[in-house]
Amino acid sequence: MVKRGAYYLTLTGAVSAAYLAAVLAFNFVLRVGAVTDSAWFPVVFALAVLLLLNPLRTRVQGFVDRVFFGTNYDGAQVLAEVGAALAQARQRDQVESIVTACLQRTIPNEGTRLFVSGVAPTGLAPLEGGAVIASAVAERFANGRVVTVLDAPEGDADPALHAATRATLAAIGATVAVPMVAHGELMGALTLGPKRSGFFYTAGDADLLRAVAHEAAIALQHAVAYERIVEMNANLEARIRERTAELEVANHELGDTLRELQAAESQLVHSEKMASLGRLVAGVAHEINNPVSFIANSVAPLKNRLAKAAGAEPEAAAKILAEAGEIVDIMANGAQRAAAIVKDLRSFSRLDEATRKCVDVHEGLEVSLRLLEHRWRGRITVERDYGTLPSIDCDPGQINQVFVNILANACDALGESGTLTVSTRAEGDVVRVVIRDDGPGIPRDVRARIFDPFFTTKDVGAGTGLGLSISHGIISAHGGRVEVESEPGQGAAFTIVLPVHAAALDTKVARGGR
Repeated sequence: MVKRGAYYLTLTGAVSAAYLAAVLAFNFVLRVGAVTDSAWFPVVFALAVLLLLNPLRTRVQGFVDRVFFGTNYDGAQVLAEVGAALAQARQRDQVESIVTACLQRTIPNEGTRLFVSGVAPTGLAPLEGGAVIASAVAERFANGRVVTVLDAPEGDADPALHAATRATLAAIGATVAVPMVAHGELMGALTLGPKRSGFFYTAGDADLLRAVAHEAAIALQHAVAYERIVEMNANLEARIRERTAELEVANHELGDTLRELQAAESQLVHSEKMASLGRLVAGVAHEINNPVSFIANSVAPLKNRLAKAAGAEPEAAAKILAEAGEIVDIMANGAQRAAAIVKDLRSFSRLDEATRKCVDVHEGLEVSLRLLEHRWRGRITVERDYGTLPSIDCDPGQINQVFVNILANACDALGESGTLTVSTRAEGDVVRVVIRDDGPGIPRDVRARIFDPFFTTKDVGAGTGLGLSISHGIISAHGGRVEVESEPGQGAAFTIVLPVHAAALDTKVARGGR
């Protein structure tokens, strides 16, 4: 009230003095009546006074503020400067530095501090730590009311909380506490100590502090969000590094596992091949035993005839030698038969080679049929329908293994009798080998699993369930495919499609399965 009274009294005096000075100036400079009697003079004179009044009022108000309250700042300019600076702040300590520096220049006081939420477990606390404004007192700032140490207790509904508030402000050395609220959220409180000039805080100071606190609250809100983003990015980068390290370890482990699996698959293919060879050897053992036994049994008669021929007359010797020649021919046939069987076994196993080469598909089929002859001779009719085929680029040992596996399954499916048909055709850049039987066929629920590893419909000990799986893997490794057609009671047909010129690949390891 004193300020406003002094302000209006001084302003009235200044305006009156200015008005009188203007009248005197016009009277002194201009001739009386020459200009003043004009109808436009009052209008021009009033406009001139109005133009001088606003600057005069501003200067008078600044003078009164400096004299009565030690105030010397332009609020609009201060807000513009602090708003521009806070717009660039990205951290809470930057906001605190900008606000405290601005208010210390604008309203010099014993201590401008920012108490913010989130620093202490409860209440409001400075960023650097220290005294805490308790939660009960901090709740008083939520309504946006400026709190001072001069507030009368009669205006407070809670005397105990009023006393606690005054004690808190005294403890932190504050005279005024201005809440910092942004979008309905209490971000903290702005506190100022006593003015260094010794004057009281004015209503104009309170308005300025509210505006600065509001801008500071928004800046704090943005800074908190930015710090959270930075923290999240740091955590994310740490998690990415951790996950990358885990992935590298997992990749190494997967690489080791893959190499172990490849070695196991290679060993599995080799074991199945040796098992197939063993079954073939067991089956053809008697085929070799017959000619070998005949040769062994024919040695003694041959020796007897040669001994008799040595001491007999020429005519008798010639007859004996002729008989010996017949025995030798029979022995030669047996030896050729044994050699052919050994050659077929060697062609099947290809123990002396493990590379790709151009081979005759029909030769591989015939070798496989001859090796399995003991399983179909006398009970199964084998029909051949061969077309004209080019030589194909493949691993002959693996392809022969496929032929033997599928032919052996067909022989097992036919039981005591039936017909096995093997047909071949060339179609463009591929050859097709169809092995068909007129057996009972493959059930529909089984057909989708016949290429799965270890799946078999045979009795325990009669099969490993790897033959078709490995065969499928071998053909796939050669760039081909295996097709199956079967209906219950109508037999089954396995079609092997192989490219004539396969792409470069490693056929040393043919992986089973689909």
